Amino acid sequence: MSGPSLSRRLGGPEPIEVIVAEILARVEVSRLSLRSVMEDYFKQRPRLKQARGLARAYATGVLRTYRIVDELADRVLGLDPEFLPPFERNLLRALLYEARFRDVRDERILAIGARYGFEEMDRAALRRVRELDVKELVRGLSPVARMAVEYSQPDWVVEYLVKLLGSRDARRLLKAFNREPTTWIRVNTARISVERLESRLRRRGIIVERDEHLPFMLRVVRSEVNISRIPEYGRGLFYIQDKGSALAAHLLGGESQVVVDVTAAPGGKASLLHQLWSSEVVALEIKRKRAMIMRKLLGRLGAWKVYTVVADSRVAPLRGRFSKVIVDPDCSSLGRLGHSPEMRLWIKPSVIRKYAFEQRALLKVAYDLLERGGELVYSTCTLTLEENEENIAWALESLGMELLEARPRVGLPGLLGLRETQRLYPHLHGTTGFFIAKLRKE
Repeated sequence: MSGPSLSRRLGGPEPIEVIVAEILARVEVSRLSLRSVMEDYFKQRPRLKQARGLARAYATGVLRTYRIVDELADRVLGLDPEFLPPFERNLLRALLYEARFRDVRDERILAIGARYGFEEMDRAALRRVRELDVKELVRGLSPVARMAVEYSQPDWVVEYLVKLLGSRDARRLLKAFNREPTTWIRVNTARISVERLESRLRRRGIIVERDEHLPFMLRVVRSEVNISRIPEYGRGLFYIQDKGSALAAHLLGGESQVVVDVTAAPGGKASLLHQLWSSEVVALEIKRKRAMIMRKLLGRLGAWKVYTVVADSRVAPLRGRFSKVIVDPDCSSLGRLGHSPEMRLWIKPSVIRKYAFEQRALLKVAYDLLERGGELVYSTCTLTLEENEENIAWALESLGMELLEARPRVGLPGLLGLRETQRLYPHLHGTTGFFIAKLRKE
């Protein structure tokens, strides 16, 4: 292609479409979080750091619409993105996302498309991309497939949620996954009162609302700044933590006893137990790097009685018995499909059974760590029966544990007759999808 370079003709060091495509291609191939890939990407390219905020918003938009965009590519251009290499696939998604959902001039889209070999793209095609109704786009598909395209989720996820919740509630949940998630602030009441932090936040243009269930939690209503970059955050006066996660720690209680967190990173629950009850917490983490990051967080929050131990919880590295144990294991994370839309690109149903097996092993370890009469809280950020209620039913039958009422009651009663457990949903509770159960060793 002759003439000025693409970047010069389009303005800026590199087109945002190319930046986003490179980031999403790395996310797809590595199966790492969008956040971590972006951190690495912009660390390697400091000259592009001004584009970081735009790239984040842009990439999130593409991820929340990728099924619609892929259908448009197939229907209008005759291109199936699944048969393209990762970079080209995500660049095509980015360009068609612009054409469909953003006010971007055809000249820009066509210039980038031509530069990267998308010869099928012309003005008539872009007009068709903008005008084609979604109902027409999904005509002929099954009800589940239609919903999956409309909300840009894998077919199997939609099928699972419809069976679990029914079509109406599944649709409401899927809509919530495509909205901006609620941001929750946990006030570090060991260092500042809720009232004083509210006042400080207000002066910085951050409007918050107190939670009705957990008095130390604030819901962000509106913010004019990046919350994690204000001085109060750096000084450890608050921590950004989902309400469901905070509820799990709160339900365990502490009463100044020694608590074991068998899957502690990033440290939110362990630090809250210390904050509320001055509990000594043994925080186990298998990965050294994550443990180091957790130590920094605990130091920032002043959680000096949380002791980080790099160890594999599955081999019961501790001697003795404890009165309180919390288990928040790795899971399929279906409750985070709104917070982490990149998961949609790779999540497979096979991970559910894999995680459920590992979770039962951790429950057995936690059971062995408990003294008689000791209590355990089990929580996940997923929605599957296999990783939630079925695991609790297994603990009741195989380990002989007793299921306790989890109070305060914030979520809906659990399924499979386990009404003492709680389920939280984004569309109902403004949290990630969360499951919590409280058990006692008899």
